[in-house]
Amino acid sequence: PSDLNQCVDSTASIVWTMMRHSVVLEKDYADLPSVRCNPMQLKQVVMNLLVNAYHAIEAKIGDSGELGQIVVRTREASGGVEVSIEDSGIGIAPADRDRIFDPFFTTKKVGEGTGLGLGIAHQIIRAHGGDISVTSEPGSGAVFTVRLPIGG
Repeated sequence: PSDLNQCVDSTASIVWTMMRHSVVLEKDYADLPSVRCNPMQLKQVVMNLLVNAYHAIEAKIGDSGELGQIVVRTREASGGVEVSIEDSGIGIAPADRDRIFDPFFTTKKVGEGTGLGLGIAHQIIRAHGGDISVTSEPGSGAVFTVRLPIGG
C-alpha cells in the first residue's frame, strides 16, 4: 500500500526544478486511501506526463516570456483513485490521439524524443489494473487522466 499523493508530489517537486522558469504549477490533492502499487513505477508515469506537459507548453510559448500552466489533481472516483495532469500547451491533433500510447510514436522532431514515455506509462498503468486516457484540442492543451483501483 502506498500514498499516491506522496508519489505525485515528490515527482512534481523533482520536475519543478526544470520547468519553474516557464510554468505555474498548481496542485490540488484530495485525501486518498492507500493504493496497492509499485510507487517507483507510478513516479515514472507521473514524471513522463509532467515532462510531456512541460514540453507541450514550451512548444507553445517558445521564448515569448509567457507562463504556461500545469494543474495536478488527485481524487477518489468510482471505487478507485485518479490523477490528472492538465497543461496549457499545444494540445494533441485528433489524428495523433489514437496513437500516442504506441511505442516509438512521437510528434517531436527527430532527435528530440524517443516515443517511449507514454507507451511505458500505458504499460505500467495497465499492469496495475488501471487505465490512462487523454482529452485534448489543438492549441488548448491536454488533460491526461490515470485511474487506478484502490486494491491494485
